[in-house]
This record gives sequence, C-alpha cells and structure tokens, in this order.
Amino acid sequence: MNKHERREHIIECSKNLFVRKGFHNTTVSDIIEESRIARSTFYAHFPSRMVIFQELVDRYSAILLDVILGINITRASGEQPLSAQIRDMTVPLTAAIEQNRDLTLLLITAPLGHDDAFDRSVSDFFTVILAAIKRLLLEGMEGGTIHAFNADIISYMILGSVKQILLQWLVYGDIGDITTPLDDIIEYTLFGIAARTYSHA
Repeated sequence: MNKHERREHIIECSKNLFVRKGFHNTTVSDIIEESRIARSTFYAHFPSRMVIFQELVDRYSAILLDVILGINITRASGEQPLSAQIRDMTVPLTAAIEQNRDLTLLLITAPLGHDDAFDRSVSDFFTVILAAIKRLLLEGMEGGTIHAFNADIISYMILGSVKQILLQWLVYGDIGDITTPLDDIIEYTLFGIAARTYSHA
C-alpha cells in the first residue's frame, strides 16, 4: 500500500466510524484500530480526526455542487413541461446522494453544540448548498422561467424540505425508492400546493 492508498484507507475507515459511532464518539485510537496502523502512521497523514472529517465534507460538497449546478432552470423549453425537465436534471442529484448515503446521514443527523470546529464545518457545508440553490433561483428569475421572490427565504425553504425528505428516506425508511415521489417533490417546489387554476388567482 503506497502513501496515497494508505491515506485513502485511513479516510475510508474514519468515515465508517463517524457514520457508525458518530464523530464525537470516535477517537483517534478508534481510527488507528480500525485502520490497523501505528499511531505514528496516523499522525504522519493527519494532525487530527477533524481534518479527516473536513476533507470528507469538502469532497461531498464538491460532488453535490457539481450536480446541483447542473440543474439549469433557464434551459427549460416549451418542448416538455418545466417539471419534467427539472426532473431529468435532478436524477443525477438523487443518484449522488444515494451513492454517498453514509455522508448524507452523517451530515443531516449531526449533533451540534459539542465542538466549534465540527459545528462550523457542518454549517459551512449547508451554507455552500444554500448558495447553490439561491444561484439556481436567481438564474431562473433572470431567465424568466420562475417569478421573482425572496431568493434567500425560498432557498431556506427548499433546503429545509430536502433535509426532511432525506431523513424520511435514509433514516426512517418511510420512502423506499426516492425516484417514485420525485415528481411530487418537484411539482410542489415549482408550483406549491394550489391547483394550477388557482395558483395565480
């Protein structure tokens, strides 16, 4: 195992522990035991477990940003309904979340208030995601695809709704296949709960 492979091995073992035991209940000794390495080997790669957690968060953030910003509301055309086009663009996002289920669980269930660095890392992650959602909304408003509103407030609402859906899907198991309710989720996000004939009354 070369240096890069060993580093990745430590990161993977740490991730498994963070998900299984929680970040706050995982010690460097736990990571050393799980990775089957010497303590000196751990510290040759990482100064602390927080650095590993931050790297995991940064990697996941980059993955999600790539797929979120691939959703282009202004690209919608009259060839098919807006909701159908957004759905097609959203499929890679749900796939990315499912492929990184462990990190998603870690972030949406993270207990805050125990460690400032940990809290800041989680907060920064969601701030980045909020900024990406807001950017999509502003692009949609500028392109005339969606009407003007307070992009900050709506981005909070969207993220809050998504986090609850993820809890019901990944934690409580109330949602089986996430692609099944995806049409309803998108329809609600785009048009709310009013019937179309009343939505602009």
